Formats: sequence, structure tokens, C-alpha cells
Amino acid sequence: MRKILFINLFILMLVCINPKSYAYSTFEYTEKVNYGKYLSEFTDADYDRYYDKIADRRFYGWNYYIVNDELKIKFIGETMYRYYNNGKSPITYNYKSAKKTIDEYTLKSTGGIKVQTQKTTKIFGDGLQASLNYEFKTDHSVETNETVEVKVSVEPGTQLKVYMYGEGFIMNGVAKSYLFYHEVKRGGFEVFTLTTYYLNVEVTPI
Repeated sequence: MRKILFINLFILMLVCINPKSYAYSTFEYTEKVNYGKYLSEFTDADYDRYYDKIADRRFYGWNYYIVNDELKIKFIGETMYRYYNNGKSPITYNYKSAKKTIDEYTLKSTGGIKVQTQKTTKIFGDGLQASLNYEFKTDHSVETNETVEVKVSVEPGTQLKVYMYGEGFIMNGVAKSYLFYHEVKRGGFEVFTLTTYYLNVEVTPI
């Protein structure tokens, strides 16, 4: 009984843990829901093809081409706990799952595009942020909590897995900066917006 009570309390505490990083590159597992590429997957041939799609030269400022507008991904941020029932009797666990809807985001860039900090917010530097006219989410948005309490029976020959699950969207592309109609900078940019992040509990065969 003491062992079961300890595990119950441990799982309840997990819902209070916030992720240390919302960068998808740090996640344990990611899955693309629709077709597209991460910025890190762009090849030299991809860059050449995308740069060619940028419309006209400008007298001054940035021009860009969006490669993926809303590339949806699902992910496992981190596996928090595993329990294997190698015994002969089922064990029942109580857990509380809290779902959060948030608006965190992270930025990536390559080439001559830089990510800068403006007060407490990350932006693309040298005026690209304003040129994109993209609605960035704030780092301090209101969170909506949806709490559910569930009992889980871990049968003999099964395992209990507790992990942080989430979903988000990626927007990425390439851009060129001009001065007097001459290209002075080029590079890739990417915004990953995290939309949901919550604790999930799964029982599967060993």
C-alpha cells in the first residue's frame, strides 16, 4: 500500500512541471501530421529552389518566401515515468491529468538572418520581423487548465507510461535583404508555436 500511495503522489506532482524548453529539437519524439520539412532539414538544393521563388528585388528591406505555413506536429516532450507489472495481480493507480492551452513559441534562423531579444521577447532582427507581418504569440499568455482525474489498472504483463504530450505548428521559409536593389543578406527562418502541452498516461503490453 505504501508503494502504491507513493507512486500516486508522484504522478500528481508531475502536472505541476513546466517544460524547460519549447524547442522541438529537444523533444523526445516528434511526428509531422502533414507534409513538410523542418528548417534543419532544408538541403542546399532546397535553399536554391526557395530563393528562386522570392519575387522581386527591393530598393531596401526584406522580401521572403513561405515554405511551410502551418506544418502541424505532435510530440512527446519527455517520458516522466514507467512501471512494468511483472507480477500476477493487477495494480490500480490514480492520476490527475492537467491539459494546458498555451501560446509559447521559439524561433530559429540560418545564414544572415539573426534572432534577437527585444525586451523579453525573441524576434527576427534587422527588420525581418516587421516585414513578415506574422502574428507571433506572446511568452506570457493566459493558460486554460482542464483537469481530469482517472483510475488506471495496470494488468499483469503490461506497462504504465507517463509522458508529456503536445502539439504545435511550424511556419518557415527563406528571405533576402536588399539595399539599393542589391542583395546584402539571405537565410532561412522558422517559428514553432506550441499550442497544447499536457500529461498523458498510457498502458501497453510489455
